[in-house]
Amino acid sequence: MKKLGYCLLFCACLLGSNAFAQTESTLYFMNSLPQVVDANPAIMPRYRLTVGLPIISSVGAIYSNNGFNFNNIVTKSNGVVSANLSKWTQSLAENNYVTVAAQTDLLRVGVRLNPKLYLTVSSTAKAYSRSMIPRGLVSLLVDGTAPIVGTFSNTAPQEEAVTFIQTNLGLAYQASSKLTIGGRLKYLNGINNVTTESSSLVVQVGDTYQITATGSANVRTSGINNLGRSGYNVADHLGDYFKNSGWGVDLGATYKVMEKLTVGVSLTDIGYIKWTNNTYQYTLDPATAKYTFSGFDMNKLLNKNSTYLSAELDSIKNKFQMKESANGSYTTMLPGKLYINGTYMIIPNLSAGMLFFTEKFRGRTSSGITAAVNKNFGKWVSTSLTYTVSNRSYNNIGLGLSFNVAPVQLYIVGDNLLGAPASLVTSQNLDSYLNSAQLLTVRVGLNFVFGWDKGLGKDAAVKEASHNPKQKTSNAKVKNTYGRSPTKKKSKVGR
Repeated sequence: MKKLGYCLLFCACLLGSNAFAQTESTLYFMNSLPQVVDANPAIMPRYRLTVGLPIISSVGAIYSNNGFNFNNIVTKSNGVVSANLSKWTQSLAENNYVTVAAQTDLLRVGVRLNPKLYLTVSSTAKAYSRSMIPRGLVSLLVDGTAPIVGTFSNTAPQEEAVTFIQTNLGLAYQASSKLTIGGRLKYLNGINNVTTESSSLVVQVGDTYQITATGSANVRTSGINNLGRSGYNVADHLGDYFKNSGWGVDLGATYKVMEKLTVGVSLTDIGYIKWTNNTYQYTLDPATAKYTFSGFDMNKLLNKNSTYLSAELDSIKNKFQMKESANGSYTTMLPGKLYINGTYMIIPNLSAGMLFFTEKFRGRTSSGITAAVNKNFGKWVSTSLTYTVSNRSYNNIGLGLSFNVAPVQLYIVGDNLLGAPASLVTSQNLDSYLNSAQLLTVRVGLNFVFGWDKGLGKDAAVKEASHNPKQKTSNAKVKNTYGRSPTKKKSKVGR
């Protein structure tokens, strides 16, 4: 258990620095940013060449909580804030997932090889920690055993934490004037991992208030056990943390249904990591992890028997002590995501869009929807204003903003961002924003960009013969008739 604590501390340190991430819906509508390919590899960024340097190109973070916010835990009356834990349990979902994630670019290069082909090469450090807290556990702590007399409750939490480095090679190809397809191949280097394969803690209360708790668990780790070893120095063993490897793929497409309407679909983070370094397993056997509590012997407590209570606590600790053992390799999957969107151009440089997104991870599917209005002020400023419904929350107004002063591009993009300045304006603090937030994504950075691509107009076509072999070329000069029908030149006739 002590070494599991080292694991959680290690992951928290990585997440607190620069590391990953879940669904960023506002990013999907910011096609002036080279980072847009993270959501759909078929989208071609508007610049012909982009370069992102380590860390400064992109630093992002995500907080996601489908169960509760601070306002669900407190009650306000006459300006006095007090805890209301019963209110908290009533607001919870059956299974409550809290995700904290972060990422940073280590390198990013994008180049338009020709009008139909866009190449991207990038490397990104990512990490996330996802905890599942069952409502039964919170209810047991807050309400006691009275609600489950004569029945039982499964109160086992679960934890998933991972850090890895992802190296990508992507291509987007304009197959026709309407269809663009894209894909990215990913090589994954796993750094460390904690995975709850299974967990159960069943608390049963009989009619006589006798409490029986039975536990079982199977937790796998990689790169964690050594952290608790005396004299172990991570710096001396950095190479070991790159022995875990895997592959992933992103696929996407966009299709121009009509002149003003474009739809897109993408599947991202379809992949796995195989963990082989310093792999250990922590298990609880339900045959031994079982304890029945019938009540305290009040005579011993009143007689100040100091060993009685400590003996009871030691008995519980010994029965629920996780067994540690070295084990072989194991595989974890990435949290796969699906995006489906449509964008309609209202007038040039102004469009509206809708995005449906869903994520599937370890048997759980989480979905949401985003509406967006996008405005470009020439090539200098790109903006997106979004509204997202996700995580059982409905107050998420997002923003995308990039200043494109080539060769420098500064940007900030995220979901539920505008709540912060709104809270500052209305109450001169961030309390109301933070107290109601269940979703927050933010990404900021600086890219170097060259060659703004205006895109093809309605009647424009690629003139180069290498890109349009069916078009015949001619060096003959054609005189402009300015709308008149061309006439044949009359031959001279002798007088």
